[in-house]
Amino acid sequence: MRCKECGFVAYPEYHRICLKCGAVDQWEKVKVSSKGTVHTYIISYTLPPQFETPLPLAIIDLDPPGGRIYAISTETKPEDMQIGLRVELDFREIYYSEGISTPSFKFKPLRE
Repeated sequence: MRCKECGFVAYPEYHRICLKCGAVDQWEKVKVSSKGTVHTYIISYTLPPQFETPLPLAIIDLDPPGGRIYAISTETKPEDMQIGLRVELDFREIYYSEGISTPSFKFKPLRE
């Protein structure tokens, strides 16, 4: 959602009040980009058994119109992670357990 008053993009969630300008109920739908840049990241060495470790996890600044998302890495070695890395997002299964598929965002390096 994008604030009609200031243009702030709240993704993946938004509140009635814009976190940037304080406008109330001034939201419009906007399609966000599937490409972005690593804002910051960690390499996790301790995760539930469904995940292979070490696993890079990052906060991604999405390309315009904007937004920010937390995602799991795929096709990225921990030693290749860096702030500023250009990436693309996929929405797919992150693990399957006891007959239940759990989807979420994953990112991989952008191949331009």
